[in-house]
Amino acid sequence: MSRKRFVHTTFLQLLMVQFSLAAALSHAADTTSELLLRVPPSANAVAVVDVEGLFKSKHGTSEGWSRRYVSDYSNGLVPFPPSVQTAVLAAKIDTDSINAEWELGLVRLKSPFSMKKLAEKESATLEKVEGHSLVATDRRTNFIELKAQRLAVTNHQNRQDVARWLRGTRDAAKPMISDYLLEAVTDPKGQYHLALDLQDVLQFDNAKVRLQNSPALKGQTVDLDALAKLAVGLRGLRVSIDVGETIEGTLRIDLSDEIAQYARILPPIALAALRKNGVFIEELSNAKVEFGEKSFTFAATLSEPSFRRVISLIQPSVGHLDDGSHAGESATPPSAATAEQSASTRFFKSIQTQLSDLEANARKAKNYESSAHWFESYAKKISQLPSRDVDPDLLNYSTSVVTKLRAIARSLRGVPLDVSALQFAKKQEVYVYPQNYYSNGWYGGVSYGAGYAFAQTRYEYHNNFAEIEAKQAKVIADAEKDRQKVWDMLLDETLSTGSRLSRKYGADL
Repeated sequence: MSRKRFVHTTFLQLLMVQFSLAAALSHAADTTSELLLRVPPSANAVAVVDVEGLFKSKHGTSEGWSRRYVSDYSNGLVPFPPSVQTAVLAAKIDTDSINAEWELGLVRLKSPFSMKKLAEKESATLEKVEGHSLVATDRRTNFIELKAQRLAVTNHQNRQDVARWLRGTRDAAKPMISDYLLEAVTDPKGQYHLALDLQDVLQFDNAKVRLQNSPALKGQTVDLDALAKLAVGLRGLRVSIDVGETIEGTLRIDLSDEIAQYARILPPIALAALRKNGVFIEELSNAKVEFGEKSFTFAATLSEPSFRRVISLIQPSVGHLDDGSHAGESATPPSAATAEQSASTRFFKSIQTQLSDLEANARKAKNYESSAHWFESYAKKISQLPSRDVDPDLLNYSTSVVTKLRAIARSLRGVPLDVSALQFAKKQEVYVYPQNYYSNGWYGGVSYGAGYAFAQTRYEYHNNFAEIEAKQAKVIADAEKDRQKVWDMLLDETLSTGSRLSRKYGADL
């Protein structure tokens, strides 16, 4: 081949590669924009996930993510199934408790999906709402078909809420989320983008007291009024993850005013706040910090567990986005006994995996709040596991597990445990928690009554902040033995449940 022809051929090949890449990026962007149109304006947290891009990354390929993902999804370790190509996850986060008031998952699937088969698989009725097919499961999860291969999954919303949401977003010509969220999640670099809009969340007096009691400022002399004014201008935070040969993550915090004067102390303040609210990952401790005019960014290489934790921050129960088509049209349905054994075995092993993962992560937690976050997160994951055809005794066991995990989480925030009441959680199936809000000390000026703390209507902080913090810490520390008792009860119950199921089905669990 002549040099001229070789150069010409190479040039054409490069053009073809660039054209293919541009087409792929354009297609992904179009899909993302289409899904973002369905996010309601009340959302203050949004994540965009290029699931297919994660699988095809060098790291994903070398680690066999596509293969492992099937089992990881069935065990509840990742928030969306392998059939998803692109996902947009949205939530309304209560910034006081760092819990979601509602969550929404919007996905583009790789292949056609049958809502009729999904309804049969979930033993549910296929309904119509605002012209869309809907399947409501026994996990308070709604599956809605928006159009071919475009599905939505909502948590903890009733039929009326779903109908209002569908009407409210039906004719949207552009995304209705805040400009901050839209800008953050449409960054073309990386396969995962998460943003939390925090504009107008902080009040001056509250921000000042929080800063005054931040461990990052202990022993330092700063102008608290000026720093609190800067904090009130907090716009939000954004996370981006780019997976190539390694998993590279960035956390950027945006403010409304210039930060140069306080650049030295802002990163430790931010890290202390993340630790306090239970959303800290270890890599942030040694992350590289870069400063912009009105923002600062942490950059670090992430481990897979940390990456998995980040992508689980918003976790709508996408449940089994599996309509059973993989079994084939002519496949003979399994008998009721076979279906129960298969579903029960998978369900129990999923809980075992979750508890093992929880124990490993909770041991790494550096403070009570972080540990509480882990227990709450795994309680939620277990409560959302698909339960169709699962042995009734096993469902009672899972209810008991969730009850105990949530009780431990509340104990880690200072609410006394009633160990004797938890002994009967399995029989009762539902544990009624006190309705009083407990302040975790980061947001709370509190008063104690019978061991519980009550949120103040207006004024969150008082001058006895340090004293209350100390009392709270003592309550939490004194309950360590009781928490261990509850955990031991949970492990004993797991062993006995596994033994009982093994005898029933004649298989090791």
